Amino acid sequence: MEIEYIYPDPDDNKDIEAQIKKMQKENTIGCLIMGLFLLGGLFIFLTLLPIILVILGYSILILAVYIAYKAWLEEPVLNLIQKLKSRR
Repeated sequence: MEIEYIYPDPDDNKDIEAQIKKMQKENTIGCLIMGLFLLGGLFIFLTLLPIILVILGYSILILAVYIAYKAWLEEPVLNLIQKLKSRR
């Protein structure tokens, strides 16, 4: 049985190195573009954050008033309406 050795061609190493450099350059550009999009998204989110917080705050206040009405004021208000109806 013979063992055959295949030695790589030195020109192949140059091609591989050129391909690796090209891939690294493409990856760097891709990462920079992705970073730009992420920073743009972050900027848009931070720009809209005050509006979102104002809407959230008013929603919490309206919900608190509604819950307070349901918990403590609904029955007395309905009783008052019934008394006013019965007087007529």
